[in-house]
Amino acid sequence: MLEELEPVSLSPALVVDDEDAMQRRLGAVLESVGCPAASIVRAHSVAQARDRIADRRFGVVLVDIGLPDGSGTELIAWIRTHRPQMPVVVVSAWRTEEVIVGALRAGAIGYLLKERDDVELALALRSIERGGAPIDPFIARRILALLPPAAPAAAPKEAAPAPSLSGREKEILRLVAQGLSNREMAEMLSISRLTVECHTKNIYRKLVVGSRTEAVFQARRHGLLS
Repeated sequence: MLEELEPVSLSPALVVDDEDAMQRRLGAVLESVGCPAASIVRAHSVAQARDRIADRRFGVVLVDIGLPDGSGTELIAWIRTHRPQMPVVVVSAWRTEEVIVGALRAGAIGYLLKERDDVELALALRSIERGGAPIDPFIARRILALLPPAAPAAAPKEAAPAPSLSGREKEILRLVAQGLSNREMAEMLSISRLTVECHTKNIYRKLVVGSRTEAVFQARRHGLLS
């Protein structure tokens, strides 16, 4: 079964970063959005993070990419395998296409840059509580830049056909791209939450994806989002 991103609690939280100053900064940001200081756990490495996760469940995990004993992307993939319900957001200075796409494909629901000020980071984390998938605007532009140009008319056979979505599925996909939760979509469309979940699962199946971030990425790639 493909996992659906739902609104989550930011408490307790795990901060994975090898710099003490950055750990303190992210801790302060989490406190500013309502996470008690006592509910914020810190880890300096991939190994420490795995140990922390083995002992308890977290509402959210903030992960840097460059860690002393491995890549944050490896940790994200491990969490997706062993704790699929535990959302992970990258907070890093890394901004290369390979790293960004790799982290999102590994299972991260968001990618934020350390260079943003605390208010911007706090707003991004707030969106998670509403079921959003925060992507730094700079990162979003880089991802869109990766989209291939339209296939030339002379070689239509080489162009992969766009998945066929129903009108309702396209409508829900647009709301997913806006960061709305299943509950909010159900209320807006005057349908049941179960109906929304059925539509989103059909969207995932047709786009061959496993997360909201991937669904929006593939939808834009196929021109399904205006």
